[in-house]
Amino acid sequence: MVKGYLIALVKMTNKEDFVGNYSSKVADIFAQFDGKVLVRSPSATHHEGRQFDVHVIAEFPSVEKATQALESPGYTAIKPHRLSNSDINYGSFMLVPGLQ
Repeated sequence: MVKGYLIALVKMTNKEDFVGNYSSKVADIFAQFDGKVLVRSPSATHHEGRQFDVHVIAEFPSVEKATQALESPGYTAIKPHRLSNSDINYGSFMLVPGLQ
């Protein structure tokens, strides 16, 4: 089974609401699907491309488990706070399969 990785590169537009209603809750929701946050940091050694406010990598035991987490009632309840408090055209949010 191939692991699934959620990668988020976020440019926040409303940090207070983003943190209070999304980022402070998302790790607990992912944990319900055996997901764990490996990286959540505002700092990165920037070499090329755009700069972001926060960089996140979450690991799941499978792409299917990650998909279940993203489609869960808990996640869909907080997702609007990510969408409305970050520049989704500037940042990225993706699910990628790991190497076998």
